[in-house]
Amino acid sequence: MGFGLLITGYLSVFGVLPDSFIYYKWGIYIAITGGLLMLAGFCKLQEYNLYFKIMKYISIIYVLILLGFTPFLILKHSEELMITFTLVSKIIRICFLFTFHFFLLTGILSLAKEIQNHIVEKKAKRNIFLTYIFFASFILELLNISDEYYLLTMQTLFIFGFVYFIITMSTLYSCYMRITYEGHDEEIDAKYHTDKKKKKR
Repeated sequence: MGFGLLITGYLSVFGVLPDSFIYYKWGIYIAITGGLLMLAGFCKLQEYNLYFKIMKYISIIYVLILLGFTPFLILKHSEELMITFTLVSKIIRICFLFTFHFFLLTGILSLAKEIQNHIVEKKAKRNIFLTYIFFASFILELLNISDEYYLLTMQTLFIFGFVYFIITMSTLYSCYMRITYEGHDEEIDAKYHTDKKKKKR
């Protein structure tokens, strides 16, 4: 099932935190693998609505960005270059992860409204609200870095990120349990091929 692959990929990435260890050194390959799993999930889910189709291309961009990071993480470079790369790559991760979660959760919200699943709809709305707060916190942390409170700030953001990750996983799991069912993906595929044949006539 599409949501099953999506959950597996999202769980293996644990990349909701822009400063996650997964984005450094050899951990980047775990993130790439997770990105490919999510891509496979969105290839199955793209027929649900437009947002999931967009997420398919966002997942491709996510994998390509991570591949672009690898030469800086695996090869040795000067300290000045790595400081610049760390800052620039963090800004890219913050912006991209916000976009990723916004379209993902908006797609879930749209689907929940369409089938009138109020439980998933409420969870998606809550997550979208938290998404704005969570990633805005990282932007503020970038703009106002204080050595005195740096450790406390990063610990707070880590805890917030872990909570956000769990809540997002809960929303995805609700989609898996309440929206899809055995044979649902096969029905979607059959409908897609039927519509394609009608268009050819």
